[in-house]
Formats: sequence, structure tokens, C-alpha cells
Amino acid sequence: MNIIEAQNLTYKYPDGTKALDDIDFSVEKGSITAIIGQNGAGKSTLLLHLNATLRPANGAVYLENKPFAYDNKGLHLIRRKVAMVFQNPDDQLLAPTVRQDVAFGPKNLKLADAQIKQRVDEALRLVGMEAYADKPPHFLSGGQKKRVAIAGVIAMKPEIMVLDEPTAGLDPQGCTEIIDILDELNAEGKTIIFSTHDVDLAAKWANNIYVLHEGRIKRHGSPSQIFADHTMISETGLKLPGFVQTFRELKLRGISGGESPLTMLNFVESVSKPFDVLKVRCAIASTDVYSGETVGLVMKNGTLCTTRVDDDPKSVTSVFGTVIFEARAGEDIVVGEITGILSPKTGVIHIVPIPRVIEGGSRAVDLGTICRIIAGQSPDKIGAMGTSAKVVVKKAGIKCDFEVDVIQSSILAALRGLNVMVFATGGMVDRVIQKIESNNKQGGQHIKYLRVS
Repeated sequence: MNIIEAQNLTYKYPDGTKALDDIDFSVEKGSITAIIGQNGAGKSTLLLHLNATLRPANGAVYLENKPFAYDNKGLHLIRRKVAMVFQNPDDQLLAPTVRQDVAFGPKNLKLADAQIKQRVDEALRLVGMEAYADKPPHFLSGGQKKRVAIAGVIAMKPEIMVLDEPTAGLDPQGCTEIIDILDELNAEGKTIIFSTHDVDLAAKWANNIYVLHEGRIKRHGSPSQIFADHTMISETGLKLPGFVQTFRELKLRGISGGESPLTMLNFVESVSKPFDVLKVRCAIASTDVYSGETVGLVMKNGTLCTTRVDDDPKSVTSVFGTVIFEARAGEDIVVGEITGILSPKTGVIHIVPIPRVIEGGSRAVDLGTICRIIAGQSPDKIGAMGTSAKVVVKKAGIKCDFEVDVIQSSILAALRGLNVMVFATGGMVDRVIQKIESNNKQGGQHIKYLRVS
């Protein structure tokens, strides 16, 4: 079901500039939709129509199949359900303190003081800004200001979050933290609409993408559909995601095949299908080896290692290869002329649910129980998804291997035979399961997962 849409939307600025020209735009409830395009394409103008900041010259915007009403009552309803985070948080943060700023929206909703306080506290906990509640916003960093702006939107409990360049001006860590917060909100049912220049972000995060060019929709569709159209990307002055660019070069050399990959996992699969990677493999030398020597090959903790059957009877293997270059024990080597089939046992992904902030978050978790779960499973790798999950891992003093692209990293590790434990907040548990099942179906793998209670 479309939760918000625009039909034949046209807008001219007072100087006569036509920023939007007959736009049709729709977003499904609970989805993540990206709008990409060059500067001046009309991205921000379109977003400003979605919460009625701007009113179209022609056409209409619909919320849950009802046209926008621009009287006081209509605007109040729209802005309760559709909240916007501006590209520059300084345009949004105007109150003397962070707490007052986050409380501004709930106060306008005429909520009781106790309810306002509850919403503000929950929102600040979710974005990790509790300790800054009484600080003036202008003393904060760019990333911290962005978090506060998002907290102000969260406190209004909208159904739709509209964000203009949510990662603009942030360092890589700041970008990761903001997307993690938004991803968690989407997992809880929020609809996310955002504009961006970051094609890699749009490719890996959005469900659907609209390409705006000179005020018109050039194309819309899934990330794979959008970035498979290389001509359109070039004509609109955009660039292809890094994985797609690399894939194109490898495909021209006959190494990769299939559709353009948008994730590391897809990229690995695109290489392995048309190209017999078992003819030459990288391995770790367990002992000193010399060029031309025949060695056995075994998988140990997700890593391909050489072995001498005579020296190590327990490492019996039916896979053998010839060492290309001599090396000392522990060094990387290349092995060719491989006979036999390497079929490493896939690891298991254990998923540990962590309560959301509104359910008590990390404070509702018994750290002793968490440590016992880890000790009982002895995972090779640990990942954390969501604010509460990351706080739990930090409180427990656990080394976290994956905090970015956690699901993809966990699947790749499991394919190497490693057992992984993922701590996931709230609705992100279902997201992990869905991604694993989807990967198993599409890639033909059989990665097992267990939900740990």
C-alpha cells in the first residue's frame, strides 16, 4: 500500500524557475526510498512538498490516499504523520538546550508534560544523546546536531520520516551511526524517504530509488534496476556504485558474470560463478613450503590452510594442490593444479534479541546472561545491530567484530565456516532472518541460523 504519493506535481519558484515538472512519485508503507540526482535536480523541493512546507503549483500530494489539505487542521495532521530532517541541522535546532529542542514538536502536539518528558527521554536514548540533554545545540559537532534533529522528529512519533541528505558533512563513523539509527526505526515500521548524492548508500540501503534530473523523474525502480541502466546514470551526471564499476571491469575480462552486484556478497558470487576459482587458491602455509611441492588443503576456522598428511595424520584430506611460490610457515601462498573439491562446512548464525529503547533497552538486559550465552556458543565472530545492541556489547566488554554491514559480514563469515553471534535490537531480528533466508534461496547456500532467547 502506498502511504504517500504525488501526482502530476509541478512547482515554480518566484523567479520563474521550474523546480519540478509533472512529477509522479509514490512510496510504499514501511519501505526505504532514495531520491538521487545532481545539485539542482529538484530533490529538496520534492521533499518539502511531502510535509506541506511547499504547496504545488499543479498536481497534488496524497497521504494514505487522501489529498493534502493546506488549512490549519490539514497541516496539523500532515506534520503529525510526516516529519522532516533538514540537510543542515542548524536550520532545525533553535531552542536554548537539546532537551527543549527535542520537546518542541511534542509540545506543539498539545501533549501532557509527563508524556512530553517520556518521549524526549526515549528519543535521546535512541540516538545516544542523553548526556547532552542540557547542552546548547550550537556547542555540538555536526554529527551530534544531526542526531538531535532526528531525535526531535522521533519524539513526534511520525509514520513517515523525510530526510534531506542525512549523511551530508559527516565522517564515515558518523554516517554509520546515523544510518544505524534510521535502519532501526525502519525495522520498527517507520517509512523512510531520503535524498542523497551517495550512490553507494542508495544502492545498499534503499528498497526503491527515484532518479531526478532537471525537475523530472528520469527513472524509478529497485537499486538493481536503476544501476543496471549505465546509460541513464551517465546522462544524469551520476556515477555507478563502487561494486558496479569493479564488476564491469571484471566482466569485460571474463571473470565476473550475471547481474550488477550491489553488495560484497553479490560481488563475490558474481566472480565465483563464471570463473573456476578452485583452479588457483590463496592459502596459509602451515609449515615451510617450496615451489612445486604438493600439499594437502583443509579449511580451518574459515581459512584455507596447507597440510602434510604424513606429518599430521589428523588432517586427512582428499584435496591437494601444487605450491606456486615458496614460503615460510604462516605466510600467504598461492596453490594451483588443485584436485578434489573443497566444500567447507558453513557456520551457524546465532541471533540474540535485545529490547528496544522503549522496552528498556540495554537497562533491561542481564549482562551476566549475555556473557553466559557467548561462553556457551563460543562464536568466532560477533556483530551488533541497533543502538541498544551496541550498548549491551560495550557494557559487557565484548569485542565486536561487525558494527557496519552486519548481516552481510555475518553471512560471509558463515560461508567461510565461522560461527557468528549477532545481537540485534527489536525488529532488526526479523531483518537478519529475512536476509539469511533470502541469501539461501538466491545463492543456493544453506546457512543455518538460531534465535537465542
